[in-house]
Amino acid sequence: MSKVRDLQKAQQAMTSIDSIYVGFALFDAIGKALAVGGPVGSPGTIRERAKAYADTAKAYGKASADLGTVAANQLPSVWTGSVAEHAAQAVQALANELTVSQKALQQAAGLLGAWADDLEWAQNTDAQGVVSLQNAQKSIAGDLFDTGRAVAAFEPAQTGVAARLAAAQRAESSGTHTASMVDQLAAQARAERAGQGPLDPLAALVLANEKGPGADADGGYILTDNQLARATQFLDVMNGADQGAFRNLLSGAKSPEEAAYLWKALAAGHSVAEVEQFGALIHPHGDDPTWLSQHLVPALSTDSARQESTTENVSLVYQGKEIPSTARNIGVSSAGYGQGNVGDCVAASTVVAHLKLDPVTMLRLTTGNMPDTPGADSPTNFSQRLQDLYIQQYQQGQQANGDKKTYPQVDQGVGPKGNTFLADQDLGKATGDTYEYVTLNTEDDRRAAVARIEKALDEGKPVPFCAHGEGGKDNHQMVIMARDGDRLQVYNPWGRSEWVTEDQFIHSHVNDGHLTDNVDVNMPYGAELPK
Repeated sequence: MSKVRDLQKAQQAMTSIDSIYVGFALFDAIGKALAVGGPVGSPGTIRERAKAYADTAKAYGKASADLGTVAANQLPSVWTGSVAEHAAQAVQALANELTVSQKALQQAAGLLGAWADDLEWAQNTDAQGVVSLQNAQKSIAGDLFDTGRAVAAFEPAQTGVAARLAAAQRAESSGTHTASMVDQLAAQARAERAGQGPLDPLAALVLANEKGPGADADGGYILTDNQLARATQFLDVMNGADQGAFRNLLSGAKSPEEAAYLWKALAAGHSVAEVEQFGALIHPHGDDPTWLSQHLVPALSTDSARQESTTENVSLVYQGKEIPSTARNIGVSSAGYGQGNVGDCVAASTVVAHLKLDPVTMLRLTTGNMPDTPGADSPTNFSQRLQDLYIQQYQQGQQANGDKKTYPQVDQGVGPKGNTFLADQDLGKATGDTYEYVTLNTEDDRRAAVARIEKALDEGKPVPFCAHGEGGKDNHQMVIMARDGDRLQVYNPWGRSEWVTEDQFIHSHVNDGHLTDNVDVNMPYGAELPK
């Protein structure tokens, strides 16, 4: 049990005293409050580490600026053509990696500094509370039958336990927040993990730093560190023929972006033959990062300015535009990504999460695997293929759930078994994980699940979750796609995305920013989590 809970129990015992033996009861409650350990740790040591991080960040910043200048202006003049381009890309990737490290260290320094301040405040406040409790305890210890002494000691005792509780709460919340944020910063050490395997370290560095145009249009980095590590593991165990075929694809890529999508396809669980087919289809556009981004990854950014709002949501777009839909609106305006008038939210949310991980499937939906046929990639054709896949997956989920009839005969959603089946089939194939359904019936359940959710998201693994309104009405599945600190990017399969704070998720306020509009789906009650 946590120190906060123990102190809350001691405080409750103190405030509920109504016995004629008030002295005995108060003495016992004070003893329980004093038995709880105080906040541990050394603020001075934490500040020293923060300073070391800040100093290192400055050095990284200077090195990054120097390398950027080299990449832009100081490569040997004898290097021309593709040789110069590749050298510039490699040096710029080094500069970018140093910039990422610089920013991570700066953030870590700030986090540790704030944690040291909070811990120091907590320890000082706790010490004051201990003194108040000890003085109150001494004042009644001589005669526990003296009601007057007990009554006089009651207020300082309450003050003491309240101070200790406030200190424990600050220390616990600050420590948890700092650990969460540092974990996320550690997950940004992409290049190091990317280079652990058969891949050349410099090539790994270039791939790890590749982003889509505009950086956030397709979720930032093309490859998550988990995807690059997974792809290199596949490469490591391939037979010689498959290794040769894949390396030929990479050597023929027109751009680092094209190469990154080839790696992403391999990481998603596709065979080398399938990746070769995929590569042949995208190669004519390999030097067009915008085309690649628009056709290979759903645009999930909450807003173009990255305002990180938890009060506004946006519809997903295709080729930079919203896709009109004639489907029935379920409380919100429905774009072409939306599930429309079918209760296939489980399938729709899982499919879109899968598309973020699997460019091969996304290309099939956006182009019908005919990228150079005029009109094949039109918004209408894309939306129709997407809706067809939703229905196909919906039916599979119903069958896996044990339903005797499926859509269109029955349109009542998918149960927990079907949820897990689709998560394993789509997300598990692309991540290598097995998913399990975890109940989130209480705030404690959701608070405990947040740590696992954060870990999954830091590894690039989406987390589907189910929510409902008051009285269990309007069951609905959505999916958490990413996190930024204590904010979670939630995709609602009505075709929209929004940031939701972890506090809103824990306390059943998912719809505070009108993610589900006038259908008040506020309360998470279950999630599909990687084991």
